[in-house]
Amino acid sequence: MVVPVSQPQRHRQPPETPSRIPLRTLLRVASVACGIQFGWALQLSLLTPYVQELGIPHVWSSIIWLCGPLSGFFVQPLAGHMSDRSTSRFGRRRPFIVVGCGSIILSVLLIGFAADIGGWLGDGETKTRAIVVFVIGFWFLDMANNATQGPCRALLADLTGNCCFILLFFESNMVRWCLKFRPVGFD
Repeated sequence: MVVPVSQPQRHRQPPETPSRIPLRTLLRVASVACGIQFGWALQLSLLTPYVQELGIPHVWSSIIWLCGPLSGFFVQPLAGHMSDRSTSRFGRRRPFIVVGCGSIILSVLLIGFAADIGGWLGDGETKTRAIVVFVIGFWFLDMANNATQGPCRALLADLTGNCCFILLFFESNMVRWCLKFRPVGFD
């Protein structure tokens, strides 16, 4: 008769919990997320009336809004992928967040001064150059928001060790997407 040999029991280690992160650090990182949400709010609330003020036909404003899904599809995963593999001495996420915030500032300045820049470039009654500057700034703002949002979310998740912040961001994105795809012609 063969007596079974007992195998040593494997003890599972409890999952490592991150060390306590100071509230001040979490608030600083969350303030970046708040700034990104202000960028989205700027796009949703103010830019369509500004498009019409520049003289862009209402039909073309939906073409301008096409940048949202396109940049969300390409830019955010690419920025997340690159930040996951970053070996910067400043951290994996922080360089992407800083460059993204600088890009957001530049794009908001382009949008805000599109008419003035168009005038400096020689615009007449049609404001063609102002429209080009505005569209470039608008698309740049959307790409910068997406490029900053992915690493910011990942940094919050890295610091807290859980996905509570990811769920909050997911909810805000769903609201934003629902507002973007409202029927054409209803304001």
